Amino acid sequence: MELFFSQFHLLRPVWLLALIPALVLFILLLKRRLASARWNGIIDESLMPHVLDQMPTEQSRWPLWFILFAWVFTSIALSGPAWEQLPQPVQKKEDALVIVLDMSLSMAAQDVSPDRATRARQKVIDILKQRKEGLTALVAYAGDAYTVTPLTDDADTIINLVPALSPFIMPAMGSRPDKALALADKLILDAGLIKAKFLLITDGIQPKDIARIEKTLGRKKQQLSILTLGTEEGAPIAMQEGGFKRDSKGNIVLPKLELETIKQLATELNIRWHQMSFDDTDWQYLLDTDNRLQDSAAQENSIRNHSLDKNVIERQFDLWADQGYWLIFIVIIIAAFSFRRGWLLSIVFVITLQPETSYASVWDDAWQTKDQQAQKSFEQDPAKAAELFKDPNWKASSLYRAEKYEEAAENFSIDTHASSKQQAESHFNRGNALAHAGKLDQAIKAYEESLKLNNELADAEFNKALVEELLKEQEQKESENDQDSDEQQDSDEKQDFDEKQDSDENKSNDENSDQQKSDSQDSEQDDDSEQDKSEKQESDQKDSDEKENDKKDAEETDSDKKEAQSEQDKKSEEERKEQAEQERKAEQAQEGDEMSREEKQALEQWLNRIPDDPGGLLKRKFLYQYKQRDHQDEGEVSW
Repeated sequence: MELFFSQFHLLRPVWLLALIPALVLFILLLKRRLASARWNGIIDESLMPHVLDQMPTEQSRWPLWFILFAWVFTSIALSGPAWEQLPQPVQKKEDALVIVLDMSLSMAAQDVSPDRATRARQKVIDILKQRKEGLTALVAYAGDAYTVTPLTDDADTIINLVPALSPFIMPAMGSRPDKALALADKLILDAGLIKAKFLLITDGIQPKDIARIEKTLGRKKQQLSILTLGTEEGAPIAMQEGGFKRDSKGNIVLPKLELETIKQLATELNIRWHQMSFDDTDWQYLLDTDNRLQDSAAQENSIRNHSLDKNVIERQFDLWADQGYWLIFIVIIIAAFSFRRGWLLSIVFVITLQPETSYASVWDDAWQTKDQQAQKSFEQDPAKAAELFKDPNWKASSLYRAEKYEEAAENFSIDTHASSKQQAESHFNRGNALAHAGKLDQAIKAYEESLKLNNELADAEFNKALVEELLKEQEQKESENDQDSDEQQDSDEKQDFDEKQDSDENKSNDENSDQQKSDSQDSEQDDDSEQDKSEKQESDQKDSDEKENDKKDAEETDSDKKEAQSEQDKKSEEERKEQAEQERKAEQAQEGDEMSREEKQALEQWLNRIPDDPGGLLKRKFLYQYKQRDHQDEGEVSW
């Protein structure tokens, strides 16, 4: 009881002000009734009908008390009485699942239709489609383990990558499930989580893998489950180049499902296993943790180090439980006794004093935080989710999905208290937003910061190279535009010079032609005086022919010049238009960091030229991860 009084308080005490008008209204109504009752002490009851215009009626005062009680209880209910605290998560549920998928060569065996690898991929997709909440990661392994996707709540992204997985893209042959489980545990620790479920999908393990897996998990006691596929008879491994896989002696390899080894591992580590089925009963049985390991999980969580406990505490806060709704039942009872014409309307008026929208908002906030409300809108309406999220990183992710890349880049915060890998991921996300916003230089710097904190982040390295290549192309394009502009200017100057020179030459040729004609006429007059009449006639005929030829040559020359000039003018006009277009594009490109519509289209076209080969991308990603590690595996099988 003492605890009740010490913790009792009102969440919205301002609603108690509504008691003031209730008290005033009650006093006025009471006075009015008392005034009409005073005439009984002054006027004889037999004379009242003759003296008073209207006889005072005897009315019950109970309706007044009903109104007062209903008003008081409603005001107290709206004020939010609370005395109990309930822990509420500030973020969504973090039920973490890491799917560990066997992609060794034995998964290409066709003892199940169409083959083991295809059946395993289909099962993974079925699981992901039914995961509505929580974080999921996917790890593939053969001779080594590789991260397909780290922990994420975006199951659709993982689904898009699953079909590209194949035993033939693995850099190293073999089967090392212990390495895959070690990598899965590393993903959990990097995400700052305490506990997770591991689902191992495989077609068998070697006897020596039992000790390896037990050593890898150690005392962590992660909730490991095994989903097996294949048959005990086995089948040949069909190779891509044709034929079947053979061992060192030339015999065809027949990988079989060794159930005895699986049962031994399940017994020693006390884990569940199930043979793959066509429905969902197999994985639902394995991932059903309602009745398993609850006590051990609580015990293990209690002995975790202080830093991890602090992270868990910071993900929750205490929300005071609003108990005012219990008083509404009293108001309903009062309304039932006051169900008379006119009185019920007064009580309804009191109850509906608060605007409906405000009450709905208070109701939503009472049961869910803003972050939880935003999480529901994250997939369908990211813009609305961005307005509701208080967490800056979630807010930035929502803005990124809403294609508001500049705002997203501003909201991606770097928590200095977080681990270096988490800070690297924040820089990586900020770089992606800047790249989409067209700020390529800043995006490259963000990727560099990410790689400084985590040099194993292959996605950051890949995106950085992609953006650098794009930036190089843009600079090269701008340089070509400037060079074309200079060449056009030189061409115009040369053209003006040639036209002027041609004009001077034509003028000089005309003057020489006139002078030659004058000299020829003087020479002919002298010859006529010395020669006879017949020679004169021949000379005249010859002179006439020469004039006719000169006239034809002059006409042909003028026609050729006009055609050449017309073609030159046409070419010059086209070059001017092209130069104007290039200058306009160059001006748009220099207006700021923002990409113009044309540049975005060019960027989209450039990205479309990248071949859509997710299998090749994963193969290069796995090869990059493989080269970052030391490999000393000897005496291991290659399937």
